[in-house]
Amino acid sequence: MSITGGIIIYVNLWMIILFMVLPFGIKNQVDSVSYQKGTDPGAPVESKMKKKILITTLITTVIFSLIFALDKLDLFYIRKLLF
Repeated sequence: MSITGGIIIYVNLWMIILFMVLPFGIKNQVDSVSYQKGTDPGAPVESKMKKKILITTLITTVIFSLIFALDKLDLFYIRKLLF
């Protein structure tokens, strides 16, 4: 795996995992005590984005490390999957 290929795989994994992590722990304004009329009822009260970005980075790093190790040990052939 080249450096460019590794960066592309990492960024793609990071984005996919971010969209998987985003819905966890969301509390809508309708469910909260401080609901204000005129706001979107589905809007989150507190998004906790820093925590979600950290969790996403940790999960992505573990999965990417596994893919990288399998590729370097010739147990996982990325080039054969692509071509």
